[in-house]
Formats: sequence, structure tokens, C-alpha cells
Amino acid sequence: MNRPLGIGLVGAGRFGQFCVDAFQDLPGARVTAVMDTDRVRAAAVAPSGATVFVDYDEFLADPAVDIVHIGTPPFLHGPMTRRAAEAGKHVFVEKPLATTTDEARAAVAAATNHGVQISIDYVLRHHPLHRLAIDLTRSGVIGDLGHFALENLASSEALPADHWFWDPAMSGGIQVEHGVHFFDLCLALVGREPDAVSGTAQRRPDGRTDRVAALVTFGEGATATFYHAFNRTQATEHTTIRLSFERGQIAIDGWIPTELALDATVPSSSVEALRSLLPELEVGAPVASAGVPIRVQARRTVPDRQDAYRLAVRAGMLDLIAAIEGTRPLRVTAADALRSLAVAIRATP
Repeated sequence: MNRPLGIGLVGAGRFGQFCVDAFQDLPGARVTAVMDTDRVRAAAVAPSGATVFVDYDEFLADPAVDIVHIGTPPFLHGPMTRRAAEAGKHVFVEKPLATTTDEARAAVAAATNHGVQISIDYVLRHHPLHRLAIDLTRSGVIGDLGHFALENLASSEALPADHWFWDPAMSGGIQVEHGVHFFDLCLALVGREPDAVSGTAQRRPDGRTDRVAALVTFGEGATATFYHAFNRTQATEHTTIRLSFERGQIAIDGWIPTELALDATVPSSSVEALRSLLPELEVGAPVASAGVPIRVQARRTVPDRQDAYRLAVRAGMLDLIAAIEGTRPLRVTAADALRSLAVAIRATP
């Protein structure tokens, strides 16, 4: 193909506009179409030269669309991904891949049968602080991961009572719609599927589920705990991930994180291996000899949260483009999406 790959966006809300902006000047691709059931809204989001659609079949028939970016409510993800794959389109779908395992598997099977790629917009995996945490975990320098702990205190101010978010038939519930991000990150850190998953939920007087928790265990290895509360104001939102290892801990601050802090005690012989990942590493005492325990600390910040979010979305699309062009395999695969969705569903009581 001599021309740039064409990206067609489905869903022209605020996030659709955010993605159009993120995909500006992508090497090897450009936004060629926007589809929404509201033509005025689609036209407002569409960049210059892009075609506007209100019908999904007509959108899929457009030869200028090579990649379909699906940003609709979650219950539409699975069927729309499957239909796009059947039309020979590659797919970049917002999380989750689907709200049921059957629909997710059908979408993946369609992609396999029609020779197209599917990736999920798991922005956490593409954020530099989470990628650093994965590298630190896989290095083994601070020992095995023993506990993954998430506390996500989120605002519900932009979610009125009639919003699709509160309807499990449309969203899949909090663990599927939102928690799946963190299940995916946890699975990437641990490197294996869990042995046991359980979950609980709490409701408002009007029946809306706004707090959920999950316990995920990996045999005799790591344990993971997850808590989401959609009952905060925007001013009091806060998300923290704490990773506990044999020789120390990592704290990651923010839903789109702005800071990672490491505090560990390691053999002096391991200091240089840590410094290769964290050049800003502070060593607590002079290195005396190999094997002497020594305290190390490091802090890395990504202060511009919104720009980091944009770059993470962009990185996900670039990852898919590279896989389509055959230059490298996907970092986030359909198999990853199936695993994290399965955990999210098991965690939903």
C-alpha cells in the first residue's frame, strides 16, 4: 500500500475529538472518516477531508478506511469489532473488547479468519511509568512481586443517573468497563493468569452500583486487590497503585500516573542493574562490597497528565500500525484482551 493507512473513528463524543487530536500527524496513517449516529456531531469532530457517516455498513464499505477505531459504549464493542473484521478492517477498540466472553471470542475469531489485526486501547500499558514498572518487575532486581494493590477513587459528577455507565447491560459493570484496564496491567506485571478471582459490590440507595472490590490470587505467588469507588467529586479523585516486592515497593500515583516512587533494599551488586533502568537512582550508603544490602530510592515524574494520556493513546495506535506493516508484533494483543476481560467478568458478582 503506497498511501497512508486510513483511520475511521466510530463515536464522535468528547473522547472521539481527543483521539482525532492524538492521531494528528501519525507517521503512516491519517483519519479519513468519522461515523456517529448524529451527523452534526460527527461533522464537528471530523478533520478536514474526512468523510462523515451515520450508517455503520456504509462506513465499513469505505475503501479509504483501513483501521476502525471503536469508541462507542461497551456493549457495542464486540459486535462492531466482529463486523469490522468481517469487512477486512483492522480494529483499534476502546476497552473492553466486549462485555461477554462469547462476543469477544467471536470478534477475535473473525479477525483470525479474515487476516486482520485487533488491538485494545489499554493506555496504561503504553504509559512510560507503567512500562518502567513492568521493566523493573521483570528485571527481578527487587525480588518477586508479592502484592498488587489498586485504590481508584473516581468522580461520578459527569455520570448522571441515566448514563449508560450505570447500566450493566450497556457497560458490563464497573469491573468490565473500567477495572479491565487495571486487570490487564496486573496480568502484564505478574506474567500469568490467576488461579482464583472473587468480587464484591456495594450500591447506592437508588440501586446503582458505585463501589466494587476484587481479590485475585496467583497460586502461591502474587495476590492482587482492586477497589473502585465512583462516588467522589472531581476535586477529591485519586488513584494509587502499590506494588510490594521481596526487597521493596513501588508506588504509582494517578489514574493516568504522574509519579512513580521506588524504595528498596537490595544487594550492592544489584545497584547498577537498577541504575540502568532508573538513572536517577539514589543510593543510601557507599557500596562496600558485593552482596551488602543497601537502601536505594528513586522518583520519576511525568507532570503533564493530559499530554501523557494523548501520547499513550497515540502509542497504542502506532503499535497497531507497526503490526499491520509487519515491522514488530503487537504489544497489546487480542489474547491479552480476552484474558483481562475474563478476569473482569469473574470479579463481577
